[in-house]
Amino acid sequence: MEKKLAIALDVPEKNAALEILDELEGMDLIIKVGYSLFLREGFDLLSDIKRRGFDIFLDLKLHDIPNTVYNAIASAVDMDINYLTLHALGGKDMLSKAVEAKGSSGIKLLAVTVLTSHGEDYLEFLGSRYSIQQLALKLAQTAIEAGIDGIVSSPFEVKELKEHIGKDFISVTPGIRFEKEEREDQKRSATPEFAIREGADILVIGRPVLRSKNRRKLVKEILQKLKNA
Repeated sequence: MEKKLAIALDVPEKNAALEILDELEGMDLIIKVGYSLFLREGFDLLSDIKRRGFDIFLDLKLHDIPNTVYNAIASAVDMDINYLTLHALGGKDMLSKAVEAKGSSGIKLLAVTVLTSHGEDYLEFLGSRYSIQQLALKLAQTAIEAGIDGIVSSPFEVKELKEHIGKDFISVTPGIRFEKEEREDQKRSATPEFAIREGADILVIGRPVLRSKNRRKLVKEILQKLKNA
C-alpha cells in the first residue's frame, strides 16, 4: 500500500489543534486524535478535521469485555472516522466482536501490540515468558486471524511481523524520532528511514512535528521520504 503519514495531534485543547490543522491544511495526511483531546473536545473537533480534508485516526485503544467493545465500535461506525485502535491484549473474542461490529463500514481497525514506551521491564512485570518481539508477534497473529485490518507496533517488530503473518495487513508505527533527538518516554523509537525500510505503511509522528518552528516544511520533507521509499 501507499506509505502514509499520521500526525499525532497531542495538544491540550481545540485552539492549539486548529492552529496546527490550519498550518497543514491541503496536505495528504492522517490526523491522529488521542483520548485526552477527544474527551475534552469531542465530535466537533473530528468534524473540523474532516472539513479540512484529513483522514481521522481515533486512538482510543479500546480494551474491555467483548460486548462493550462491540457496542463502542458499532457507535464509531457512524462517526465518519478512518482508523480506530484497540488493544490486542483484549484477546481473540474481543477482537472478533470488534470485527463483527465494524461490519461493511470503511473503518480500519488497528490492534495495538506492545506500547513503544514499554521495555523488558514490562515483561518482567507481566511475568511473561515471551520477549518483546515474541509477544508482539503472538498478539499480532491473533488480531489478524480475527480479521483486524492493521497492527500498531514499534518499528523494530515490523519486519518480523510482515515475514511471519500470512495475510496482508496495515503496519502502523508510532515512536518515530529523528537522529540526535531526545526519546523521552519512547524506549523503542526509530527514524522514519528505518521504519520505512522495515516495511511500515503508516508512520505516526507527534512531538517532532508539533515542536518544529516550521511544521509544514518538515512535514513536506517527511512526505517526500515516504514518496521515495
